[in-house]
Amino acid sequence: MKFYGDPYGYPTVGWGHLITKTKTYTKNTSGNPNTSLLTQAEANALSSSLNLGYTSPISQSKANTFFTEDTAKAVTAVNKLKLNFSQSQFDALVSPTFNGGPGVLETNDVKAMLAYKQIYPTFSGPLSANEIDTCSKLVSKAFSYDRKLQRRRIEEATLFCKGRQYTHKYPVYTL
Repeated sequence: MKFYGDPYGYPTVGWGHLITKTKTYTKNTSGNPNTSLLTQAEANALSSSLNLGYTSPISQSKANTFFTEDTAKAVTAVNKLKLNFSQSQFDALVSPTFNGGPGVLETNDVKAMLAYKQIYPTFSGPLSANEIDTCSKLVSKAFSYDRKLQRRRIEEATLFCKGRQYTHKYPVYTL
């Protein structure tokens, strides 16, 4: 796997492993479909300047190691909430926490969603039409925080609703 610039231009490798926030790269406009890939010269210079101990491309094994280490931090942050999530809800929250850091869980929209008892699988009884609508709105808002990753945020919101009485009927960024 080769080094690439994330949506903000920060050098990244594997499945979103941030190499550093001290340098950004602009997209290559050469017509190459992999426009976010760093050139080999850029990757070599970055490896050398940061004394990384690895160069681009990295092995599948190294990518897996980075992914395991990086997601562990997000899993820990979601676990610290000490709330009763379904597996889908847990996974949906780990993803944006991995992308944006634990501060994502402290945003007002995420806090509002987590404070609504009807969101959880432990809520028993039917939901009224108003409660279903409220759940959908809260989920939509909670997953609307990074427009550059909009498709991913929509997928996470949909995953969060999986198996629940409510659905993700409001697309993220529409409320």
